[in-house]
Amino acid sequence: MALRRSLARERRLARVDDLTGVRNARAFHEAAGAEIERARRYQHPFSVAVVDLGNRVGDEPVRAAAAALRGALRATDVLARLGRDEFIALLPETTAASARIVLEKLRAGLIDLRMTDGSPATPSIGGVTFLNPPRGVEEIIRATDERVAEAKASGTTSHVTWNAAPIERP
Repeated sequence: MALRRSLARERRLARVDDLTGVRNARAFHEAAGAEIERARRYQHPFSVAVVDLGNRVGDEPVRAAAAALRGALRATDVLARLGRDEFIALLPETTAASARIVLEKLRAGLIDLRMTDGSPATPSIGGVTFLNPPRGVEEIIRATDERVAEAKASGTTSHVTWNAAPIERP
């Protein structure tokens, strides 16, 4: 029994970010892979949002951002920390119109976030809605990286509807 508990604990720790308590990149890849398969099967859209907090972010602002982002998302959404200063949220069955609302909620949730030195944070937020499932998780990451770069360049949130080629049916 103790061995089972220990194994369950280790599995959880392997998928949770120590600093924030949200999922880590490994857990995101697993959830995103499952969502791609679900989207293929049921032909429902889904969206993904990325938040880049910027450079030189201390532990406390990262923790505060994770809490704010969790508060802006639904229980069915998957929030994960991808890197030191980057979070990603998987938004199952979320249309482009709904995704834009979520991006605004994420932005509003971070409006009071302060850096370690007390200066206001300037997060960049980007989102992608997949009307048809991407080929893999790497395509999700690539598309969201492009949106974050666009958001950094423009100073506003960036969203695009990714209208991939229709699914081929036998």
